[in-house]
Amino acid sequence: MKKKMKLVRFEDHHAEMMKDPAFRKALDEPDEDVFLETAYRLVMLRRKAGLTQAQLAKKMKTSQQVVARLESLNYKGHSLASLQKVAQALQKKIKIQFV
Repeated sequence: MKKKMKLVRFEDHHAEMMKDPAFRKALDEPDEDVFLETAYRLVMLRRKAGLTQAQLAKKMKTSQQVVARLESLNYKGHSLASLQKVAQALQKKIKIQFV
C-alpha cells in the first residue's frame, strides 16, 4: 500500500522554519553554493513582491519558463544581464560582495 505524502506549501514551510533562530542566521550568511543562494534569493524576492513567475516574466518582457529556470536550484547559468532584468522588474539593485 502506498503511503500518502502530505504536501506542504512553501510559504507554510518557510514560516515554520523562520521560527528557528539557527535557520534565520543561516539565511543571512552566504551559502557555499552561490547558484543555490541566487535561486533562493530570487524566489524570496519575487514572493515578497507578491508576484507569480508569470507576472514577473511579464515585467521582465520574457517568458515564465525563463523565470522558472532562473529560480531552479539546479541552474548554473545566471548572467549579470539576466539578474539585472530581475532587479529592475522588482525595483531592486544588485550588490556583489566577495567575503
